[in-house]
Amino acid sequence: MGNELRLLWRYRELLGILVQRDLKVRYKNSLLGFWWSLLNPLAQVFVITLFLKFLNAGAQTKNYHAYVFCAMLPWLFFQTGLMDSSLSLIVHHGLIRRTSFPREIIPLASVGANLIHLAMATGVFLAWMVVVALGWWLQTGQLDWTLQPTVVLAVIPLAGLLLLVVGISLILSVWALYYEDVRFLLQQGLAVLYWAVPVLYFADLILFRVGSGERGRLLYTLYMLNPLAAFITAFRKLTLPPTVLTIAPPAGQPGEVIVYRVPGMSGEDWLFLGIALLVSAGVALFGYRYFSARKWKLAERA
Repeated sequence: MGNELRLLWRYRELLGILVQRDLKVRYKNSLLGFWWSLLNPLAQVFVITLFLKFLNAGAQTKNYHAYVFCAMLPWLFFQTGLMDSSLSLIVHHGLIRRTSFPREIIPLASVGANLIHLAMATGVFLAWMVVVALGWWLQTGQLDWTLQPTVVLAVIPLAGLLLLVVGISLILSVWALYYEDVRFLLQQGLAVLYWAVPVLYFADLILFRVGSGERGRLLYTLYMLNPLAAFITAFRKLTLPPTVLTIAPPAGQPGEVIVYRVPGMSGEDWLFLGIALLVSAGVALFGYRYFSARKWKLAERA
């Protein structure tokens, strides 16, 4: 393992070259360039906010778009990172046949390119939140500062997410090279997973819906043991303040409006984050070992 990592470090310049190549190819002959990577989350946030906040009589909260946009950032990194890296060995099959170098550089380059997108998109999001706060201050004279001081700690769940994506990417890139059905299964799996992680909603709502009894706590714990759910929840709570949900009864049905407070980062959230970090580190280690055991046979298959 140590020898493999030292060899990978020797070829770090090649990794950087492949990351730059991926970025250049993606935006080749594009007028907007990087900004295209922001249009997708912005469009999704606009549609989601329109239909689930203004046209839905269910749970509503102030600055709903900010909470969705914040959770969308790690999700899109997870989604695009896996999609791109799973096809990376197929795309670079010519390079694998002709040149001897650590093969893991190829899927890692795909992950690295998407990591740069995540960093830039996060920077735009944070700048946007500052502009919104200053605009509100100029309009009303009241400074509604939404970014939390703990935003500097948001790098922790992102680091864990990176480990998770690296581990899964190394495994999927090998599988996709041998089995063409992998990319179709991945697309369907991500489409289902999108609704199973707290992007459009708050994870705390699950506990509210199922109750805080023994059964409810068990279901909530099982849900939060998903590393992706723990990372998204931690990233959002470390970046944005606690909020209040106004939950109205279904249209046409009697009932009282319920006000539910979504808390900030709690000790339990830190526990789930710690578990997710350990799981992701294990996935990354397993994925690297799995890839290393097969990487020198990839040229035969490619």
